[in-house]
Amino acid sequence: MSFFDGLPASPPPPEPPDETLELSPYAPAGDEEFAPSQWFVPARLAQVAEAGAGPDVRILLTGWEVWPRSVTMRLSVFLRRIRPGGRSSPYGRPGGGSLRCGLLLADGRKVTTLDGPPWPAAGPSGPAFRLRGGTGGAFHHELELHLSQLPPAGATRLVVEWPEEQVPETVTVFDAGPLRAAAGEALEIWPPRRWMEIPDGSPLPGRGTWGVPGAETTAAPARVSRGSSEN
Repeated sequence: MSFFDGLPASPPPPEPPDETLELSPYAPAGDEEFAPSQWFVPARLAQVAEAGAGPDVRILLTGWEVWPRSVTMRLSVFLRRIRPGGRSSPYGRPGGGSLRCGLLLADGRKVTTLDGPPWPAAGPSGPAFRLRGGTGGAFHHELELHLSQLPPAGATRLVVEWPEEQVPETVTVFDAGPLRAAAGEALEIWPPRRWMEIPDGSPLPGRGTWGVPGAETTAAPARVSRGSSEN
């Protein structure tokens, strides 16, 4: 006789809901507060530049994901020492001594990761710049910072500071023009005609030749020039 004999039987698992979920068509209205990753594969632009440094920290800009109406910046944070209490994590309390990032756009507007949400009664506001995701841990973090609008073309300044890690305010200058140009290369997965059956495998409308066996996309990716740092 087993020790576990006589135990009450587990209840059967619940039945799955009798409901089919369907993705709605992409219908942009205003800013892209979140990356529209359910509808698009972004254009990816490589750019490697040191965006900040402290005695035990290096912060590198490593590239961009460009969506039709917004951009996602990628930062890599490398640590040499981890202090007691997790003080070295970049996911700190906004406004404290944690990692701070901001952009000075070519038209003079300023956005930072410390900005609060806009007042609904204030009418249309400028873009939002938010830390939207991250991976890694211990000595290396990959951060995703999302700008809810495409930046205007021209010289743009990325400003980084991390007081807790003795990273001084550091400016990296780049041209946002190639980012705007690359927005047209974001690949729409479900364009309007895709909502209807296309059984013969004919080319999809829109950019490139996605979905056609053996076909190649002819559009060349835009290039972003390497940023330079100004202390």
